[in-house]
Amino acid sequence: MVEPDNLKEIVKTGKGLARFLKEHDIEYIFGIPDGSTLALYDGILATEGIDHVLFNDERSAGFAADTFARITGKIGVCDAGAAGSMNFPVALAEAKGSASPVLAIAGLVETKDFLRNLPHDINVAETLSPITKWTKKVIRTENLTRFATYALKQAINGRPGPVALAIASDVLSSSELRLKDFIPHDAGECVVNKYRTTPARNEIDHALKMILRAKQPAIFSGGGAVLSEAYTEVAELARILKAPVFSTNSGKGIMISKDDPLDNLYFGTVGLFGVKPNNKFLRSKVDLVIVVGNRLTEDDTANFRFPDQKTSMIQIDIEPSEIGLSYKPWGVVGDPKAALFEIIRRLRKSSARKEISEDLLAKRLKNLKQLRQNNNRFREIDSRRWMDSEPIKPQRILKSISDVLTSEDYLVTDASSSSRWVGSYYPVKSLGRKIITPRGVGPTGFGVGALIGTCIAVKSLHGKENKVKKVLFTGDGGLMNGGINEFETISKLGLNCTIVIINNSQLGYIKFAQTFLSGKRYFEIDRPHTDFARVTEAFGGKGFRVEKLADLDPTIREAINSKGFTLVDVVVDPQEFLPPNSFV
Repeated sequence: MVEPDNLKEIVKTGKGLARFLKEHDIEYIFGIPDGSTLALYDGILATEGIDHVLFNDERSAGFAADTFARITGKIGVCDAGAAGSMNFPVALAEAKGSASPVLAIAGLVETKDFLRNLPHDINVAETLSPITKWTKKVIRTENLTRFATYALKQAINGRPGPVALAIASDVLSSSELRLKDFIPHDAGECVVNKYRTTPARNEIDHALKMILRAKQPAIFSGGGAVLSEAYTEVAELARILKAPVFSTNSGKGIMISKDDPLDNLYFGTVGLFGVKPNNKFLRSKVDLVIVVGNRLTEDDTANFRFPDQKTSMIQIDIEPSEIGLSYKPWGVVGDPKAALFEIIRRLRKSSARKEISEDLLAKRLKNLKQLRQNNNRFREIDSRRWMDSEPIKPQRILKSISDVLTSEDYLVTDASSSSRWVGSYYPVKSLGRKIITPRGVGPTGFGVGALIGTCIAVKSLHGKENKVKKVLFTGDGGLMNGGINEFETISKLGLNCTIVIINNSQLGYIKFAQTFLSGKRYFEIDRPHTDFARVTEAFGGKGFRVEKLADLDPTIREAINSKGFTLVDVVVDPQEFLPPNSFV
């Protein structure tokens, strides 16, 4: 029989903090130990139900925490010492841009040693504050639980995002508080998306008028809609209005294409990550864009060209400051799912439905049929260029991966080229976040840390023994930018996952940019002809190298279906540029 906790017991703060995190449903902490955080590690060791995942680089640990949060909906936690925490900024910036709830814990020197020229006496809180939702320095033990509770609330409420606690090492090792001080008093202190903020009535009223006046509306969904789980609402609004649904890369997973042509309303991505027919339709046919949980970034709109600046727009977002940054929309501030639910409820009233004539709906259906035909024709013509091409092209690799993965599996990408290819060429197989791509700020080097975070998230959701496949699609430049050192971590943890590399021995995205923006003045884009298969084997994985198209499909299939850590290094055509689909 398990003895009940002695809540009156005086405990070291490190143990209490570990218990506090466990009580808030945190199972894993990703990071690297430091002399200033030893008390926290003692606490993790003594606390059943919470585990630590050791990394070789704090940046990768931050990416793992971010990805874990995206997939599970729980808070991802990463830790480091003061010097190590200086590797956190790019990961936390990505988490902030992607609305991912992450808690970064950084250990500081003892308070008595502030301003005494100790090497690790760094202004951590001041450094992390600009790239987090909220950051606080903890130098008094009695403030820790109050600050930690507030940090978690900040991380998950409203538009989620990263927070940080910079904790002095003497606070972590102190013995001043009872165990009960670290136990939440009330259930549900931090609630993720249960209490949905509904927009003001006048905002819904005006949005409804705009919808009823539109000749051809379209829905442009982003990652915020997926985070809000507005799947049913987006699909229902699209059906009522006979409106096409487009998405950003991060918004892929809000809908899937269906076999029924009358209900096949998801058309994929637009902007730099989209396809030409979608961009053309958005600019030439659409007179109202309903933007749902979408930041309308430069990439997602192809330099703010799709949608056109003159097109009427409704922008729905839980964060008021995101509305109207680059366009002039009618703003609807609230949770996307709640906002769409209210719009749909009002549209279902007979008085509103009568304002959308049958003739108008018929014209919209005709437009959608034409758009589908244009997309199919574009795909057919485009695929002829790469399907049987030798050297192998990146598009063909994605087809090979897609043929193996199912609706249960996860595809992770790095930033730069790999994200761009996935936007145009990897299909949505299921609702939700099964495609993990770094579009918060787009940091190259995201991939391997994110792959590890995905593996741990899948374990959390489905248990240790599961058949869910996890694949990272990355370039050689992206992989070398960050992640090779974490091959050791993958092998050490015994993770089942696959990395597929588009290896063109160059920085593909930069070559693309120098081609179109610098008049083909190429500089500093070439890389060595690295054999990553042999590198993988040195770390205990199984490596494959593919140079011929005939070997591609069977090798991809074998690697993904194999147990353990596998990598496929595919030599691709160095002359294949990224898809310039924004140019219509």
